[in-house]
Amino acid sequence: MDRAYDFIFGVQYYRAPTPSRDNWESDIRKVRENGFNSIKFWVQWGWTHRDEEVFYFDDIDTLMDLAYQNGLKATLNVIFDVAPVWVYDKYPESKMVLASGKVVEPRVVGHRQIGGFPGTCYNHKAAFHARMLFLEKTVERYKDHPAMDMWDIWNEPEQCGPYRFPKTEELACFCPSCKAKFKDYLKRKYQDDIEKLNDVWGRCYRSFDDLQLPGESCTFSDFMDFREFHLDTMTAEANSRIRLVKKLDQSHPVYLHVVPNTSSIFNAMTGVDDFAMAKECDLFASTNFASPIWSILTTSAGRGKVCYNVECHIGNGSTAMHQKQITLKDMVRDLVPQIGMGIRGFMFWQYRPEVLGLESPAWGVTKPDGSIGSVGLAAKEFIGRLGPYTHEIMGTKAPEAEIAIWKGRKNEILSFAIHNDLTGFAKSIEAYVNGAYYNNYNCRIVDDEMIAQGLPGVKLLILPYCYGADRKLIDGVDDFVRKGGTLLCEAHLGAYNGDSGRHSYRMPGLGADELWGIREEYTTSAYHLESMVEQGKPDTSAMADDVKKAIAAYGLNGGKNFRIHTDLGFDLMGAERFACVSGSGAEVIGTFNGVPCIIRQKCGKGTIFYCGTNLGEGAEADGRAFGSFLDYLAGCAGVEKNPFSQGYGLHVDRVSENIIAVNNQRAEPVELKLDGSYRGLYAGGTAGADTYVIRPGSADLLVRED
Repeated sequence: MDRAYDFIFGVQYYRAPTPSRDNWESDIRKVRENGFNSIKFWVQWGWTHRDEEVFYFDDIDTLMDLAYQNGLKATLNVIFDVAPVWVYDKYPESKMVLASGKVVEPRVVGHRQIGGFPGTCYNHKAAFHARMLFLEKTVERYKDHPAMDMWDIWNEPEQCGPYRFPKTEELACFCPSCKAKFKDYLKRKYQDDIEKLNDVWGRCYRSFDDLQLPGESCTFSDFMDFREFHLDTMTAEANSRIRLVKKLDQSHPVYLHVVPNTSSIFNAMTGVDDFAMAKECDLFASTNFASPIWSILTTSAGRGKVCYNVECHIGNGSTAMHQKQITLKDMVRDLVPQIGMGIRGFMFWQYRPEVLGLESPAWGVTKPDGSIGSVGLAAKEFIGRLGPYTHEIMGTKAPEAEIAIWKGRKNEILSFAIHNDLTGFAKSIEAYVNGAYYNNYNCRIVDDEMIAQGLPGVKLLILPYCYGADRKLIDGVDDFVRKGGTLLCEAHLGAYNGDSGRHSYRMPGLGADELWGIREEYTTSAYHLESMVEQGKPDTSAMADDVKKAIAAYGLNGGKNFRIHTDLGFDLMGAERFACVSGSGAEVIGTFNGVPCIIRQKCGKGTIFYCGTNLGEGAEADGRAFGSFLDYLAGCAGVEKNPFSQGYGLHVDRVSENIIAVNNQRAEPVELKLDGSYRGLYAGGTAGADTYVIRPGSADLLVRED
């Protein structure tokens, strides 16, 4: 949709049945008085679509009228994960089923107090049509309302809300509808040829009707196909909602908002594919925090679209732990770095604190009695100072990035299948993001498709935790390097061949060893190395029983981490995996006990740094050395630091020609030498002539004065 977007600064309001109706008029008047320009109302399926032919919109009618009367632009957040009772009564087979065979019964939870959570299976046809009817009625009713501004058609999508932390036996969904749809999915993928599926899966099925759903992860290919099927199911659901809204309403933009798939909270096993979900949105949004990976993943998936934080959780709390008293400094430290990374507006969850259930009396911009609270006071002052500059900020996009960090969904699923856990995978990705950010570089996160299509502007590509790959990915990476790019590749690239469904004979796999003249001569686990680094025992939960018995009998020599010697002025920490690597004419960069495990190899016009371990996971043991190594790689690749760099721990973004975002996570003040006279919008430091001293642990927006 071709339209200019505003810098939103708003609040969410009304997760029925709270706040109560007698508060609405006063609250919504005060929303505007307290500096907010936008408001979001929840339209909940189970609350609104009360019987098959009965819709209740009286509450949203009143709220939309109040928003218009008070000059507020309204977003309607259409909530589907609270299915009406009548749907379950009419279609009991629409309930989700876990891998264990357990049926997921509808329930009440703390953040969905009206029940019906987590909703029906996404592949049940009749339940799908019921959802679309509810959405259709909602859009038709409000598309012409004068307060209407935007549609948010999916709030933090996930596959089965009560089971967001991945456990093999708790993965969804294994119902008959999913089995039937999965069979069709496989027919398309394998060109309706059962022998092609048999070859990759290692089966002898007579036809696709013999299909058994993969409830275990140990054979990889079938498990990966099934989890990708569910990711694609979620994307198809999102696109159906988006297309219906656009068909009925050509005037208002439509989007959805995710919890970014950082793999530490939401992930490819139980969540969604952020990159795929963002494609058909007019803009993109997320629940967000100041931690770099959240904003960087959001803007990366958004691919240049306007990106918002539409659930700011700074006022979090519960009955057990009432919310913190928020100061302006807290607000600035949370929101300013996000602006620097490309987030172009904020919406707080929520305006008035919850009073129903476990989340009470927290999450409010106000106090429980409706008077403005600490979050509201800080927010009002924040936007009061920022207001004159929001138009200029909206004229700029997220910063360009010359460093790309790969996060492929198939590889993420494989990582879970190998470890029965995503902790190491998540830590590795985030280590590279933090390492780049706090060294004052911009980075972006890319998926397989982006690499295959080319990476314009990228000089350094990083492949962390890259055990799984396919031919398309290897070809994209090879093209990037040969055209002059620099590649950092962690251990065992393509060890699992996603095309053949087999482990590679040589590593790096899929022919990359011959393409690049690089070879892993032998491999072992870090737990078998005689390392001087002290550490605990490995997690053996995902290992075969015979391996557990052998470990008990023979013991282990090493641990998770080991020290890698370099001549770069610092040593590095490896983790989990070890490979002795070699390359024709390669330069040895790092060794363990004299054995080369990091090499530098020329390839076409580019350079490959091949690493026989997981450096990102090792960063937890020595973050400073890891940051220094990233700095070295960026220098080799010709990556430019952001302006006014002052060493590790300080990040600076040029938001616009006249605005600079500064985030100082160092324990000491830092003096920035600037290109003119600036003042700190939030007094996070002290301005001088062409300088600004930013206090430790502070953020600020610097505005040009000359």
